[in-house]
Amino acid sequence: MPTQTPASYVTADSRRVRGKRQRWVRRLPALIIGLIVLVALGSGFDTIFDNIVGPHQDKYRSDLAQLHHVQLVLSDARDGLQGYAISGRMEQLGRYLSARKALASEIAPLLPQLDKGVPAGSGTDGKSAPVSHDFEDLQASWDRIFPHGDGNLPAQADVVPLTIHSGDLSDRLQSDIGGYADQLAASAAALDTLSDTEQRLLAGFNIGCAVLSIIAMTYAFRSILRELDFGIVAHQQVDQLFFMTDMLQSAAGIEDTNEVLRSASARLMPGFGGALYVFNNSRDRLDLSTSWGDLADQSADHISPTSCWALKRGKSHLNQTEPWALRCNHVAPAQATLEIPMAARGQLYGLLVIAAEGEDAVARLEQVKPVATAMGDAMSLALSSIDLRERLRNLALRDGLTNLYNRRFLEEMLDRLCADAERRKAPVSAIMLDLDHFKLVNDQHGHAAGDAVLREVAAAILSCLRSVDVTCRYGGEEFAIIMPDSSIATAAAKAEQIRSRINERTTASGLAVTVSLGVASIPETCGGQAELLPEADAALYAAKQQGRDRVVVAAVRPPARTLNLVETKSAAEPADARQS
Repeated sequence: MPTQTPASYVTADSRRVRGKRQRWVRRLPALIIGLIVLVALGSGFDTIFDNIVGPHQDKYRSDLAQLHHVQLVLSDARDGLQGYAISGRMEQLGRYLSARKALASEIAPLLPQLDKGVPAGSGTDGKSAPVSHDFEDLQASWDRIFPHGDGNLPAQADVVPLTIHSGDLSDRLQSDIGGYADQLAASAAALDTLSDTEQRLLAGFNIGCAVLSIIAMTYAFRSILRELDFGIVAHQQVDQLFFMTDMLQSAAGIEDTNEVLRSASARLMPGFGGALYVFNNSRDRLDLSTSWGDLADQSADHISPTSCWALKRGKSHLNQTEPWALRCNHVAPAQATLEIPMAARGQLYGLLVIAAEGEDAVARLEQVKPVATAMGDAMSLALSSIDLRERLRNLALRDGLTNLYNRRFLEEMLDRLCADAERRKAPVSAIMLDLDHFKLVNDQHGHAAGDAVLREVAAAILSCLRSVDVTCRYGGEEFAIIMPDSSIATAAAKAEQIRSRINERTTASGLAVTVSLGVASIPETCGGQAELLPEADAALYAAKQQGRDRVVVAAVRPPARTLNLVETKSAAEPADARQS
């Protein structure tokens, strides 16, 4: 063991170095607090930004949907009138009258907005006129063709010349409305781009603050190690803390952090028991992650945040054994514990509990408090890093809208599942699903309603599947499902259940949609992984061709043919390869 240098023999230069290092260490809390404040300000800015930009985005989408619908109704009126003028058929006249009635009520609220947003064009008298004047001219033209209160229909020959004039007015209105819709679409796209840019910048800013916090804490631990090199015991403790921090940085998950914590506690605090509690996903309770020593068999499986003074205060709390002591409700009677909340980047991640036995238990806990607090800080950063890595992994593997896996993850899992199924001689089935006429939902109700439908469809799919099944958003309104250990009959029944469930849930939400599904399976309908999704997609296409809102199963291969293919592949592989 190297000889320890007594404090009296420390040189002036080393004291100056220690003084500078101590000043830096004293500044670290302010630096970390500043980073936390910056993250909080960024979150506040994001909320304010969403409150400002969000209503404008919704307004643009709503106006675009109304404009597109007015264009459709205007086209129906023009086509119906022209159809009656050409063919004299009454159903065309009914189409025109119905569209005209709907147009009068739907375009009226939009006229002030169109007059303001569309440049005035040339009217019937050659002078510039706003959109509302063009609409009034169109109404007057239609009244000349079919006067109000006159039950007699005009002759078809009299309608034709008047129809040409009203058609020109209709085309001009269509052009004006289309131009204004393009302006709104461009404005909506600009806001979407701005929102995406703000989200990316904020995410990068938060990650940068997290990295700087980790660097600051790492520097703090290194500084503590250098400051405590005057005592052998203190030096060993800090060395163990630094080793613990280094090991925690390599931890891949919560199990690794538990193992590092148990090992470090046995070295740094021998004779003390302990337990680690971590918040669950809903953050309404803390679940036991690991325990050791005296608390190995005495720790509760979970505790409530409201029953712990350390969590309520955000500071460490010592549960003393005296009758007058303020104790947490979850602590066993006559048990002395030191409880340390674990927080990082302004968020609580868990609770570290240290317990001692004996008459001097409280005094021993007071002595070990600095070391336990340092362990809690290290664990806080580790849990924060694990949480951050998990969020980044979810961003890379999951679809942001539906929270389903994305296509990249599906392709990776398909390789694994098919290889495992081939090894076990087990079936693997695939279901391809596509929403019917989904574009109409976006056109008639707006993209916000379309997004809500996609989320509802994703929830309906998950409610029908097992935990081993893999579901992903394959692209747009198309979804893919991989079902290991499922025959073609099982997969077809599941597809029919999914079809029914989606129809029920979307009907209940007020935007009923139907879906078409295609089913394929290895080895019943195809021979390998490369054919599975294409066959399911071909079956989906067949469902679309047959009228939609149905399940179509790929054709099952005859058993004899399957056997011949297997024998040919095993006995004549080189010849087949040459032919292909």
